[in-house]
Formats: sequence, C-alpha cells, structure tokens
Amino acid sequence: MGYGPPPDKFLVKVQKVLAGEETYKALSARFAQEPTNVEVLFKLGRKYSSRFTPEMTAKGKELYQKVIALDPDGKAGSYTDDYLKAQIPYTQGAEFELGQASIYDRKPNPAPLQAFIKKYPASALVKNAYSYLSYYYGYQAPKEEATKFFEEYSSKYPDDRNAIGAYVERIIKDKEPIDKGISLAEKLKELGGYPRNPEYQQNLAQLYALKGDPAKAEEEYGQDFIDGYVSDAVNALTGYANFWLEQNKNLDSVESAADLAVKMAPASQRYTLQTVAGIYVKLNKTDKALAVYGPEFIKKNMGDQSVLASYASFWNRQGKNLESALEAARKSVELTSDYYNNYTLANILFKTKKYEEALEYAEKAVELVKPMAVKYEGFSTQQYEKLVKDIKGAIAEEKAPAIKK
Repeated sequence: MGYGPPPDKFLVKVQKVLAGEETYKALSARFAQEPTNVEVLFKLGRKYSSRFTPEMTAKGKELYQKVIALDPDGKAGSYTDDYLKAQIPYTQGAEFELGQASIYDRKPNPAPLQAFIKKYPASALVKNAYSYLSYYYGYQAPKEEATKFFEEYSSKYPDDRNAIGAYVERIIKDKEPIDKGISLAEKLKELGGYPRNPEYQQNLAQLYALKGDPAKAEEEYGQDFIDGYVSDAVNALTGYANFWLEQNKNLDSVESAADLAVKMAPASQRYTLQTVAGIYVKLNKTDKALAVYGPEFIKKNMGDQSVLASYASFWNRQGKNLESALEAARKSVELTSDYYNNYTLANILFKTKKYEEALEYAEKAVELVKPMAVKYEGFSTQQYEKLVKDIKGAIAEEKAPAIKK
C-alpha cells in the first residue's frame, strides 16, 4: 500500500463544503441535534458573526457565551488556525471573538480584549488582540491611556511594523511627542526597506513638518521619493510583462502593463521606453513599439551618442525600423567611431544590402576591436570577424555571373 503527500488544507476545506460539512445548513442541523456540543456552537457562532448584521452578530455572541459557559476551562477541544499555525481551544477562541466584537460596538469597550491578554499571555491570539486594541487606542482613547497602551504594545513587539505604525499615527494625531514619533518612524522606515513604503514616508514627513523642519519633510517625501516610487512601479510593470511573455500567457495583461509603464515612465527613462518597445515587438505590436521608441523619439536625441547607439543596436536586433536605425547608427559613428558603433552600423548596412559600405565599417570594427582582445584576456573578436566574412560572401554572391540552365 502506498502513501501519498498529506492533503492540501484548502482542498480539505473545499471537500468538506462539497460534502455538506461545516456549512451553515449542516452546522444548524447538528446544533438542533447537539445543542451542547462546544465544537458545533463555536463553528456556528463564526458563521453568524461573519454575516455582519446586528441580528447575526447577536446570535454569534450568544453561541460564544454558551461555549464559555459549557467549557470554562477550555478542555472540550480546539480548532486549527491555519494563518497562525496554531491549535486554539474553542473557549479561548470564543473569548477572543467576543473581545474583538466589543472593540467595534457602538460604544467600544477594550476591557474584554485586555482581560484576554492577561488571562492567556502565551496564546497565539495575543498579538491579534493587541492589533485590534490598537484601533481603539489609536482613534478613540484619551491620550494618556493611548500612550500607556502603545508603549506596552511596541515594547512587547519591538520589530512589529503594525505596532510601531499605529503608535506613530497616534503621535501624529496628538501632535506630540514629536521626537519620539520621529524615532519610531525612522525605525519603521528601516524595517520597511525598499521600495520605500509611501505611508511610512508620509507619516515621517508629517512629523518633520510638525517639528517645523520642512526641508527634512521634503527630503523624506518630496520629488526624489515620488520619482523613485514611479521608477520602482515601472520596473515592476515591465518585469511582469516580460515574465508572462516568456510563459506565453496572460498576453492581454502584458500589453496593459506595458501601456501603463509607458504612461508612468518619465521621458528621461529611455531604457524603459526601449524595454516596452521590445515587449510590443514580441506581441507583434510593431506600430506601438515605433510610437514609443521610433523615429520621433530618436529625432529628439540626435546629439546624444549613447542614446543613438542603444537605439540603433535595439532595432538592429529586432530587424525592423532599419532606415531609422541606420540614420542613428551613422550619427553615432560620426560622434564616436569605436568598434561597437562601427559594428552596429555595419550590421544594419548588411541587412539593408548596402554590402560595399557595410564591409568598410565591418573591417573598421575589426581593426578597432583587436586591441581589446590584447588588453582583456578572453575577449573574443570572432563575431566581428564573422561579420566581415559574411559580408564578403554576400558581395561575392552578388557579383557572381548568373548560371544559365
């Protein structure tokens, strides 16, 4: 007999639903037969609570209270919390659910969750309890109570971004203590890493503004920040597009991502425009590629040798837009006659069947590249020499007399 891998937890849940287990209807039927079954009471209570109506919420609370009354010591069983990867006794879960509900009542009451934390300090739900309490203390509690709570919360979880972030927002609300807030916000920025979290940066800038330091606020959340954020977003879009192109899937979303990248990319991001043009070419959208990175683009950059060289090389690789690429390559060689530029120009001339001129630049590229091979070990001149050979072959074939049949 063979043994396979353990079943996927989500699959198990789906199978239970399909089998009619743990649905509202199934649990209601079980409740009618087993009105004191703690497991059924708790699970049905969750079904009620998840419907978010006053009537259903009240029914859920009633069932949670029954769980606690029937099993005050939490010995009647437990459930698995997949997110926390922990076993939670039904009674403990019921107390937590009641405490959570109290925070969002018309008159919020933090006492039940505070009592939960004291009663179950080692519970996997304690961190969640603090998180829910931070909503109350962040927006509704008096300043002194809020400060005491957030000191406790952030001390217990010193590297938790939710704890620190909630404390920072409360300090901004109170407009004090500013230096404490800046210290916490700087730590949050460090924990957030790159790309910078816009919410964290905004809060940090707000604190510097409250301190009366607009220059520092600008440094943290000014033009440099938004330029970097846009750049990161554009890179994410083009990365997504290229990934799915390689898979040959989601091609509609690939084009949409490329379109958005073009809209977002500053004109200075020429590499992005080339990247997006490459995406369009692979999608057989050459017209869109040319609109982004074609003749109109290069006309504006005829004095920039690096842009000319990159443009000519790109279209040479694509085998498209060669007349415009040829114009760019000629200008690039005029500005800087190195082996790379001569090689690119020779390639384009070769592809456009201007063989004699192509040979001139190909031989020039070989002449210029040989010192590189001497200077750098392993530097190969093979591709440059091969181009010369290929051009000479094309010239010989062109000049050969036609063979009569």
